[in-house]
Amino acid sequence: MKMKYLGTAAAEGWPATFCRCEYCDEARKRGGKDIRTRSQTLFNDDLMVDLPADTYMHALLHNLDLTAIKYLFITHAHSDHFYPLELAMRGGPFGHNMVSEEMHIYCSYHTKNYFYQQAGIETCEEIDEKLHWHVPHAYEPVQAGPYTVTPLPARHMTEIPLMQAFFYLIEEGDKSVLYMHDTGRALDEVLDYLQKENKKVDLVSFDCTCGLMDGQENGGHMGFYDTKMLRDKMLARGICDEHTRYILNHFSHNNGMLHKELCDVVNPEGMDVSFDGMEVEI
Repeated sequence: MKMKYLGTAAAEGWPATFCRCEYCDEARKRGGKDIRTRSQTLFNDDLMVDLPADTYMHALLHNLDLTAIKYLFITHAHSDHFYPLELAMRGGPFGHNMVSEEMHIYCSYHTKNYFYQQAGIETCEEIDEKLHWHVPHAYEPVQAGPYTVTPLPARHMTEIPLMQAFFYLIEEGDKSVLYMHDTGRALDEVLDYLQKENKKVDLVSFDCTCGLMDGQENGGHMGFYDTKMLRDKMLARGICDEHTRYILNHFSHNNGMLHKELCDVVNPEGMDVSFDGMEVEI
C-alpha cells in the first residue's frame, strides 16, 4: 500500500492565511518542507482521505488525476477537511473523460447533509447521481473495493454529537494504516476495540497539531507528548509492535515548531515528521 501526504497543515495552513508571526515569516523564508497546505492524503491512486479547499492545488502540484479517485473518506465537516463545492464540479459540463465516473463517499450523516446545504444548489442532477453517499457507523467496517475501512470515533467536535468526527483504520491485504487526525487522545473504547479485534497496525499517522504543547485530556487535537503516550498504550496492547512506523502530521503554526526543529526532537523517539508531498510505501 502506498500513501502520499498532499497537505500537512491545520486549518489555517502554514504560513497561515492571515499571519505574520515569526513562525509564518520564517516558513516563507525557508520554503520547502515548511510550506504546509491543508491536510489531505492519497492511498494508492484511488482512495483519498478528506477534501479541503487546497485539493485543486494539490492536483496541480503533484500531477494527480482526481478523476481516478473512487473512494473518498471524510473525517469531519470542518472546512480544512471538507470543501463541499469542489464536488459540485465533478462531472457534468465541468468534467469529461473521467477514469471513474462514480465516486463513493463515506462520512457521518451530518457531513453528508453539510454537502447538500453548501453545494446542493450548484450540483446538477447529472453530477449528483454519480456521487454515492455512505453513512458508516463507528466500529463497523466497510468494504471499498480492495480496502477494508473501519470508522473510529474521534474526540473532536464532541460538543455537537451529530457532527461525529471519525478517524480510520485502512486495511488492504495484510497492510494497515491507522489514520488519526483531528482526534484528540484516542478513547479507551477505541483501543479496546482494536485489541479485541486483534488489529496489528503497520503505520500510525498521528495528529500533532499542538507540536510540543500538550493537547489536554479532552482537547480535540494532540501534541508530541500525547502521541508518545498513545503509542506506548498501543504497544502495551499489541496493536503496534517494533515494526510499526509512526508519522506526525497536521501542524498548526501556533505550535512554533518548524520542520527541522521538530524532527530534531521526535526522530530520536522513533517518529517521523510529515511534509507536503511525502510518499510512504508500506
